[in-house]
Amino acid sequence: MPAKTGIIKTTTVKAYFTKAKKMRTQAAAVTKLIADFDAVLEAVIVEAVALAKAAKRNTVMKVDVAAALDKFLKKTDLTWDQTAEQVIKQNPTDLGKISKTILEWISAHENPKRKRK
Repeated sequence: MPAKTGIIKTTTVKAYFTKAKKMRTQAAAVTKLIADFDAVLEAVIVEAVALAKAAKRNTVMKVDVAAALDKFLKKTDLTWDQTAEQVIKQNPTDLGKISKTILEWISAHENPKRKRK
């Protein structure tokens, strides 16, 4: 699968592995690495361009790239609604496992009830 952007070159990746890491590389590994990074790179570029255009600029600025990188590469905690949305997407078997795990966690962390004398 050829890269969309063409920014990352196969020979560059192979040469880096060889020179910097002293490792040989399998062609399929390099192809996978390039394809995945290229997809992220394309998404970041598209987002940065959209942000610049939204700000009525025809120059992509550092702030645009930083915001695009944050959106696609930075890990953030999900809100409750986003978490619920991701959980609901799971198949019924996995939903059962999630439910069981939650119930086990609750029972392990609930306060022991006081016994009356």
